[in-house]
Amino acid sequence: MNVLIIFDSLYGHTEKIAHAMQQELEGEHKARMEHVLHYGSCDLAHVDLVVVGSPTHGGYETEDIKVFLDALSDNALRGKRTAAFDTSVVKEDQNPLISKIIDWFGHAVNRIEGEMEEKGAEHVIKQSFFVDGETEALKEGELERARAWARELVKP
Repeated sequence: MNVLIIFDSLYGHTEKIAHAMQQELEGEHKARMEHVLHYGSCDLAHVDLVVVGSPTHGGYETEDIKVFLDALSDNALRGKRTAAFDTSVVKEDQNPLISKIIDWFGHAVNRIEGEMEEKGAEHVIKQSFFVDGETEALKEGELERARAWARELVKP
């Protein structure tokens, strides 16, 4: 299977998740990861699985991910396996104000899913990976969870 993981990362967390997924898949699949700013072509003709990942900021994906998705043709994802992921803090670990903001705006993965569906995706598998708000590092076990999720994405 030909897998493309497009990501943006502001603090390195989303990139670490993308890298863990790519490493997990590269033995049995053609898997590559590309930072959204370095991915020059929107031609997805030979890609079987398109994965898009972004950090969550105020409930939204980064502007660069939004621009990338907006630039895709209307049917670019039709007939492709698709997945979306984000990195964000755990709501329950936040102060009441931040928890309310998360309640109001949600996570980037939901907006990425909607934008992928606008480009023809029929079923977007989605996942959130979590950052510890105190240490500002990925929560323990998130890289392992990313590798397991990647294996699930390529199952027949």
